[in-house]
Amino acid sequence: MYPAAQDTRMTQAETHKLRISPRSLAADAYEIDSSTGVIEDSLDLIEDLGAYNRWVFDLLKPHVAGRVLEVGCGTGNITQFLAQSADEVVGIDPIARFIDRFRLRFTDSQSVTSHRCTLADLAPPTQDHACFDTAVSCNVFEHIEDHVGALKQVATHLRPGGKAVIFVPAGPVAFGKLDIELGHHRRYTVATLRDAMQDAGLEWIEGRYSNAVGLFGWWFNSVVLKKTTVPGGQAVWFNRLVPVLSRLEKLVRLPFGQSVVGVARKPLSAALPSQQTHEYRRAA
Repeated sequence: MYPAAQDTRMTQAETHKLRISPRSLAADAYEIDSSTGVIEDSLDLIEDLGAYNRWVFDLLKPHVAGRVLEVGCGTGNITQFLAQSADEVVGIDPIARFIDRFRLRFTDSQSVTSHRCTLADLAPPTQDHACFDTAVSCNVFEHIEDHVGALKQVATHLRPGGKAVIFVPAGPVAFGKLDIELGHHRRYTVATLRDAMQDAGLEWIEGRYSNAVGLFGWWFNSVVLKKTTVPGGQAVWFNRLVPVLSRLEKLVRLPFGQSVVGVARKPLSAALPSQQTHEYRRAA
């Protein structure tokens, strides 16, 4: 059973007309396989890295507003910060134990709701108030083989002019054993993330790299040492360096990093799906 507060949360989500299609979870939309355990271990590690999580959110914060869809909310490491800037956060994730932990973490929050589903399980909105102002995703799209298709689904749930803010691993040169264990299909550059978002019909706004120091560490652990788990001791020490590194990166933008954040908007000219289209898809 979920916490008792879940009934109230579902009612709130229904009020905003977020509909879940009557279909099974699409595993291929979010690679639910043997890498899930490694991902959960990583989420547990990152949960204790408060300075790092704040650093990531600070990169997203200028673009976060209104009603927010968090794609791949996991156990809520970034949600805790999103809830402070957004009017409402709706988190989705296909992995049951992640959502269970997420709901326990935010059981007392009236502005945070969640659903166990993928993007493909969300029925398209038919009215403006059913759309989101912002869609945020952290370290998710590298797991999705058809990332352009998934970004198109994100765009469906944005209001015209709404922003997609995508944070993903960067540095293809650092792709190695650890990436494979985590179920990554790729590591991005600003250019490849821009191309994917534009191919999905979104209008590119900006992109930037983050954590240049971390890229070297990831390359050494994943490519040279061929580690299969994120080294906990190194992560803790890195977390202590974050205040210094974040200040330096505010002064100088380097052309590489361990991560990249891309921001794009849904064209103002884009129309919402019609009720007829929605009914057709629901019946299919």
